Amino acid sequence: MQFNVTPQAKRNAISFCAIAVGLIALLVFMHLVRDDIPVGISVVLGAAAGILLLLGIGKLIEPPVSLVITPDTIRYIHRKGEWQLDWDNVVRFDVPRVHRMMDLEDAPFLGFRVYNNDAVLQSISPRLASAILFEQRQLMTMALRHERPDQADYSEYFDIPEQFVSSEGRVYKGLIAVFGRRMEQMRELLGYDLYVSANALDRDIYEFRGHLQRLQASRQEAKQAPSD
Repeated sequence: MQFNVTPQAKRNAISFCAIAVGLIALLVFMHLVRDDIPVGISVVLGAAAGILLLLGIGKLIEPPVSLVITPDTIRYIHRKGEWQLDWDNVVRFDVPRVHRMMDLEDAPFLGFRVYNNDAVLQSISPRLASAILFEQRQLMTMALRHERPDQADYSEYFDIPEQFVSSEGRVYKGLIAVFGRRMEQMRELLGYDLYVSANALDRDIYEFRGHLQRLQASRQEAKQAPSD
């Protein structure tokens, strides 16, 4: 059985575009009716319309499905590529937390810890690796700020390695090496290797975690059931 995840963020795309067109139409109408419209109002309305239009178009070009989950694999789909993770390679998954003073704060991501990072590194393209490194830079900064507050120099976390040696001894170079090193760093800081943004999910992140746990449990039950 296959379960496809349609991201919530994509559902707002048409609304953003419609509001942008409405603001542009309002601005044109105002200038047709009056010649003394303050420049500030025109600039604000024009800027708001432009931002909303860009956001809407950005959401429209995103893939209609962000995750494809089967009894064997979890496949993450991004406009720059995809990675795939076998269920048997999943150690655990959860919402990662960072320390904030005496409390713990949930990060808006679902984290996956894996047994073997080679399986991921061999399935991801340099193009997608680059996109994820950029998109999750804020998560890395958050993790460093809260998990390493006494560290004065963070340069080691952002240095570009010449190569990366996986847990099985395979050597990677270029963007895949950078991504492999980042997986290690994020495991060290937050306990997980791979992260999927809450924006890529089709429901509240905690509801999705529960749904994924049920899928995992039903998979285990199916594997343990005696065959006829």
